Parts: sequence; C-alpha cells; structure tokens
Amino acid sequence: MRKGDARREVIVQTAERLFYERGYESTSVQDIIDELGFSKGGFYHHFESKLSLLEAICDDRARQSYELGERAVAECQGPASEKLNALFRRATILQTDSGDFISLLLRVAYREDGALMREKMKQRQLELNVPLIDRVVSAGIASGEFFSLFPAQIGELVLRLCMQLTDEIAFLLTKSRQNAEVLVLIFEKLKVYRHAIENLLYVPHGSIVIYQLSEMERICLDMLNRNTG
Repeated sequence: MRKGDARREVIVQTAERLFYERGYESTSVQDIIDELGFSKGGFYHHFESKLSLLEAICDDRARQSYELGERAVAECQGPASEKLNALFRRATILQTDSGDFISLLLRVAYREDGALMREKMKQRQLELNVPLIDRVVSAGIASGEFFSLFPAQIGELVLRLCMQLTDEIAFLLTKSRQNAEVLVLIFEKLKVYRHAIENLLYVPHGSIVIYQLSEMERICLDMLNRNTG
C-alpha cells in the first residue's frame, strides 16, 4: 500500500470510530484532525468535507458487502435460488454484526437531506453487485429453475427491489413507533417484496429469502433500542 493510500485509510478508520463514539453530527473535521495529529492540508488532500469522508466509509462497506456476497455465492453448492438467497444474506447493508454502521446510516443517510448520499451509496452497490446477481440469475434461467422474458434485465431489477426494501425498512426504523408496530410493518414488507421477486423469477412461494426473519428482528430491536436509549 502506498503512503498516501495508507494515510487515507487511517483517516477513514479514525473518522468511522469517532462517528460511532460521538455521533456524526457531533464530530467535526477538526476533531478528526486533532485525533490523528494531522495538518488541515493533510486531511483535505484526501477529503473535501466530512460528508465525502462518510461517503468513503459507505463505499468501503459496500465493497466489503460485495466481497462477502461473492464468497457466499461461490461457497453455496445448492441451486440458483439458494445462491441468490446467500447473496441477499451477505450483500445487504443490514447485517446483525454491523449495528454501529447501520445506526450511523439511519442518523445521516435516512434523514430528509440525506437523499444524495443514499443515491450515491445505492449506485455503488449496483456497480458492484449487478454483474454478480446477473451470473446467479443467468445460471438459474439456464438450468430451468428461473424463467424470464427479459433475462438481460431481470437481475438488476431483482437487486433494485431488494435495495428498495432495505430503504423502506430503514425509513421505518427512523420513525417513532412502538417496537411491535414497527416489526409488524417490516415483516409485511418482507412478504410483499419476497412475493414480487418470486413472481419475477417464476419460482415457488417460499423459494426466496431476502432477510431471515430472526436476524431482521434482532437488527430492528437493536436499532429501535438505540433510538429510544
């Protein structure tokens, strides 16, 4: 790793830690500079603002999720539907072991003025994951497990549906509601999106699992408790 790349990575790691510890809004660029012992010029050589730094954190997370999804697909020995479920399970931003990152996103990307950041994050996820999901869906169509009149477009459409579901879950988690009410609404959305994807691929009901219900419940309760804690 080149010296400039190593310094950039240190800035990202330090900022992410401070965002978790103090909150994104309560952490200034100067706080990050002071923590690192860098000059302002040393920081701004790599990042033009605090938001650009947060975008870099999200980009790193998107790449990590992609790598986990790619590995999960490669290791899955089952049919295409199982490979697709493995991809969903590991390539989404809502993971049970990423509570701090999810909480940060809810506070920043899913507020009213966070639309640009959400779109940039989704675009990065699409760039990374469309070729992977296309391979899985194409293999399923070739084997006869999936069917589509539009095989070249169906993978991206399925991925966009999954990402839209993630957005809707995230928005629900930012609202002030009782835990039980939020979970009911989220589970209903899971059913709707699963049904839509199963219909798109012409697979039997229950073939697609976007999120495991038990894992989603743990994520939701964690986020809701952070919001009320």
